[in-house]
Amino acid sequence: MPTSNIIEHEPAYLLHHRPYSETSQIINLFTQQYGRVDLIAKGSKRPKSKFKSFLQPFLPIRVSWSGRSKLKTLREVEVTGVYIEKIKGKHLMSAFYLNELILSFLTVADPYPDLFTDYSNAITGLSDAANIEIVLRKFELSMLSEIGYAINFDTEAMSSKNIQAKEGYIFYPEQGFRLANDSNATKTIIKGSEIKAIKNQDFSSPNILRAAKKILRLSIEHHLDGKELNSKKVFQSITSKK
Repeated sequence: MPTSNIIEHEPAYLLHHRPYSETSQIINLFTQQYGRVDLIAKGSKRPKSKFKSFLQPFLPIRVSWSGRSKLKTLREVEVTGVYIEKIKGKHLMSAFYLNELILSFLTVADPYPDLFTDYSNAITGLSDAANIEIVLRKFELSMLSEIGYAINFDTEAMSSKNIQAKEGYIFYPEQGFRLANDSNATKTIIKGSEIKAIKNQDFSSPNILRAAKKILRLSIEHHLDGKELNSKKVFQSITSKK
């Protein structure tokens, strides 16, 4: 990864921002070659700031920054795509959920260029997806794999035995898939055929999607180690009022 103190025209998306002073903000970006980057956007809260209209979530941008410390200084922003206005309602909450996943799991300055591409595709997909669950599950699988938390969909936990399509399994996030038996009958049993389909990202049936959501939710919650995502709480609050 380049180590220059001045970085120019780096593809990025804004993940989050917060006040830094009366006129400035700290912005969290997901960039193509540098992963998560935190910058000071000086004067970005001023009405006539050159940054103001460009610092929006889900808008493809290129950014330039400089600095030697962990917190760099934003120099320039240019728009390289179109803000996706179709991301609304559940689609919008899902997009913010992706942002929270990145903020929660990716450490600053670790590059994930493939995941950046997957994120960009997911954001675009959320604007016109007939089923947003498929978009989310594909990104979650990609992210867990990229950051070293890939789920083993091939063999049983602590064993070299292959997952069998006709068997039933229980997923334990700290171990993997274990063959279902009478002692864990109260747990959610997942068919081996569904496990194989999830590995191949074949979400052609509602049962496979439900199984994937269960597995990935358990895995993500385990690795969050007790932290609850704000987007999840907001979504639950909205749906509970309907």
